[in-house]
Amino acid sequence: MILMLQHPSFDLSRAIVRTVLVLLAGPLLAILLPGQAEANVVCLIDNAELEFGTSPTGTGTIDYTCTNYSYTPRSFALCVGLGNPSWPGTPQQPVLRSGNRFAGYQVFEDPALSQRWTAQRPLTKLISMPAGMASSVSGSFQFYGAIASGQTPVPDTYSAFFYNTVLGTPDNGGQCRTSGNTGFSFSAQQFTLSLGAQIANACRIVATGNADLGSVSAARGPVFGTGSIAVNCPSGTSFNIGLEPSNGHQAGFGDMSGSPGNSDTVPYQLRSGSSTGPIWGATASSTNVGNGVSGTGNGNTQDYSVYVTVPDTDVTPDSYSDTVRVTVHF
Repeated sequence: MILMLQHPSFDLSRAIVRTVLVLLAGPLLAILLPGQAEANVVCLIDNAELEFGTSPTGTGTIDYTCTNYSYTPRSFALCVGLGNPSWPGTPQQPVLRSGNRFAGYQVFEDPALSQRWTAQRPLTKLISMPAGMASSVSGSFQFYGAIASGQTPVPDTYSAFFYNTVLGTPDNGGQCRTSGNTGFSFSAQQFTLSLGAQIANACRIVATGNADLGSVSAARGPVFGTGSIAVNCPSGTSFNIGLEPSNGHQAGFGDMSGSPGNSDTVPYQLRSGSSTGPIWGATASSTNVGNGVSGTGNGNTQDYSVYVTVPDTDVTPDSYSDTVRVTVHF
């Protein structure tokens, strides 16, 4: 009777062990053999920005990394579609902002600044990824920016953003999407593209008008003439203008020369205010007006008259001229 009781217990134990092994083996095989699951490629942004610094133009970089989660090589088009510009910019005219101060700019696909980058014209490149679980490829897109000329924004630190910029792949219509018909599972992301600029004082000499004294008789004097200088400086920017004849005289006293072989010269004096006003020379600096002329920028072009006095013209008949250097210190 003892033997009869032991045999069923042994057989039952073996049956239970076999059953447990079969139940565990099913999930284990499913984990080890994922061949029927579809592979993925994932692309993510590492960094994206453009810093103008103090320059009116700049180069931006968008860094990315794509990872292949399969044992199959993958090739596809990767793109970046420009997002929505920060307020108060528009797709046609994005702006850099500092409080209630603004400066218009544009972004371009090419360094020649000839082709604007827009949502309808994404940056695109072809990506080839090797086979191998979690193999990665990193790279970057470059784009270019230009702050519009003719502006005189108040010096300050400015910033701008393009929200919902898309890293993805082009759809059939050319729009950049975070997922698309690549022939395999693909995903990317939206991100914010940031831009910054440090706009400094930047006065410009817009134009100069020659002082033409016309035709005069020899041995006649004095003779008077007027020229002009147009200056554009940001609002609130103090500046001083200096004038230096070609002979380097610091008090604005120059000499006009005639044709080659003619040793005669015609002396002249530069003045401000009127033909008998203060002399206008070259001792001005950014902190001292010296014998120059001072001003304060208002964001618009400002004109300054230059008065020329010739004491006498007792010289050989000829055409006489000289060049005056104009310097704006700010």
